[in-house]
This record gives sequence, C-alpha cells and structure tokens, in this order.
Amino acid sequence: MSGLNYRLIERHELEQAYALESASYPEAAAATLEAFQYRKQWFPSFFWSAWDSGSGKLAGIANGVRTNARDCADDAMKAAHEDEAQGSRFCVLTVAVDSRFRRQGVGSELMRRVIASCREEGLEAIMLMCEPHLIGFYEELGFQYRGRSASEHAGMEWHELHLCLL
Repeated sequence: MSGLNYRLIERHELEQAYALESASYPEAAAATLEAFQYRKQWFPSFFWSAWDSGSGKLAGIANGVRTNARDCADDAMKAAHEDEAQGSRFCVLTVAVDSRFRRQGVGSELMRRVIASCREEGLEAIMLMCEPHLIGFYEELGFQYRGRSASEHAGMEWHELHLCLL
C-alpha cells in the first residue's frame, strides 16, 4: 500500500506499539509493554511495523517469539524464554492495525514480512491463534486451520493455524 513505510520497529517506538496493542485487543488479551520489550530484545528481526508516511503515526504491528513448542496454547507459550531464542518455529502473538488503516492490506503486508523473516531464518513453521472471524484472513496468507485452540487466554475462543515453511 502506498503511503506506508514498513520496517522493523525501534526500541524507542515500543510505547507506541503498546498503545496500538491496547487499543486493538481487550485488556485481558493485550500484551504488556514488558512483553513487547522482551520480544524486541530477543526477537528483533520479527517485530514489524507500518508507519503512515504523511503523519508519521504507527499504522500497524506484527510480532511474536521463536519457540520449540508445537502449538500456541497457554502452557507452551508460558515456557517460551530466552533459551528458546533459537527455536525452530515462530508463534505470532500480535497482529494489530490502527482502525484508520484496517481493510487496506496493512495486516496482510505485515504478515508477509513476518513470513519472509521466518523463511530467511530457516524456521520450519509459523503458528498463531486468532479469533473465529480472522480464520479466513490467515488462510488467505497460506495458513492451514488446525482447530480450536486449547488456550483459554483472556477467556476468549481461539483457533490455531499453522504455516509450514519447509
């Protein structure tokens, strides 16, 4: 999409990313600023952002963590620590687009960049959980539906999708 600049986020921009996350997810489901700082520190090549060229405002973000877990269920992700910085899989934990930029391809482009980063790193798969209304969005990007997730994060209904890269 023209008018947007896609790039890896800078550390000093994490508070803006956190504000977007907070505006995009219910409070119980949103990541904390500390979680974003962790992701930026340990997985910097996977923390993508989109910026409006005219206003300089953050339009969207996508990020997550490398892991050796086989799914994104709560127990698996709670175990993702620094020792998994070389994990063979990637779990997408955030895709958030400012309401003014939705349905303009921002989320798709951010995900294409995450996918490209994972391919460049030689990862075997990408996995994620999403709400039911987003399943089709991720399937259009090549993800395969795996079923309802065992996760009870924030008391919401989550569905798991995977993209095999090898």
